[in-house]
Amino acid sequence: MKKSFRKFTGLILLVGAYVLLLTGCDILDFNKTEERPNPLTIKVEDFSVFLFESSEEIYRANVKSTAMWAGLKERADGDPLYAAHYKWLYDTYNNWDENRQAQLCEIMLKYHPQPMAERLIQEGKQGADLDEVIKFMETDRSYAKNRGSLIDFYSWYGSNYALPHYVQIVPALQQKVDVTRAKVESGFDIVGYMEKETGIKLKKKPEALELLLNMRLIGASGFSRDKDSLYGIRWSDKSEKIWSIAFNELSRPFFRTFTGSWSFKRLAGKLKKDDQLMDKYNEDVPYTWEGWIEENLTEGFSRYLTVRIGIAEDVGEGVFIFDREYAQALLGGFDPHRISLEDFTVQFLQQKYKI
Repeated sequence: MKKSFRKFTGLILLVGAYVLLLTGCDILDFNKTEERPNPLTIKVEDFSVFLFESSEEIYRANVKSTAMWAGLKERADGDPLYAAHYKWLYDTYNNWDENRQAQLCEIMLKYHPQPMAERLIQEGKQGADLDEVIKFMETDRSYAKNRGSLIDFYSWYGSNYALPHYVQIVPALQQKVDVTRAKVESGFDIVGYMEKETGIKLKKKPEALELLLNMRLIGASGFSRDKDSLYGIRWSDKSEKIWSIAFNELSRPFFRTFTGSWSFKRLAGKLKKDDQLMDKYNEDVPYTWEGWIEENLTEGFSRYLTVRIGIAEDVGEGVFIFDREYAQALLGGFDPHRISLEDFTVQFLQQKYKI
């Protein structure tokens, strides 16, 4: 009886293994460690993005936002690398005849460069050269309105102005990328570091984040690729700021392990009694109320991490309401081995707002 049972059991295991092979499933190996790809990329802005964004910057400097860009002259004069780009914005436009100038204005009234570049990113054309970009624009529906004018202008502008200038500025941008990357050790595992610093082990890895360094001093663009996020980083942003942006964006999945709970939402609701928080929220904050509270927290936490890792000497000035105070509180007493990030955060908010 026992012998027959063992044969039957062996047959079941054999059939089970066969089914797993047929269905493509892997037999679990508890000794196997899964390699986690780094979700963070810091790089020079791709030419496909620069092509559209630089044309908009020329338009803003010479037509739409002349006073704002003229106000950059003093800063440009103090930065030789940026000064060359700043001068290029004006020299380029002034070298065009009236027809080309009018063509740019017409395009900018009907299109915004951000979704034009984003379409390329979403369709896997982010690394495309000028010829590939033009071919894509010739058939993609997103460029159907005034397609002939678009193709004519960007073929001419790309080959005569955008591409030669892009080649000139890439070395300076790459140098800044290299300096920023050098702030941490080679092969830095940002998610692993944040798991250690938060005391939270994520079940699902964060979506990819790309930081694209460009020559702009005003305006920052955000793009999406499925669930991935891409952000333009301005020339004026220092290395500690760039890392703060990275930590901020990647902090969200850690904080959302508790900010989505009903207990935290009730706590956040009680903060509406604070006039400063409410006034800023009603002014121009593009978040839900809970998202606004979360953004203060992730910004503060990102500044805390830049100090913890040695990238920055201090947390700097706050950009929201209580992000700076939160960062200072973390530096003064947060230890994930003694208290959870959730409990520390709740205690901070309760004490600060006396709730």
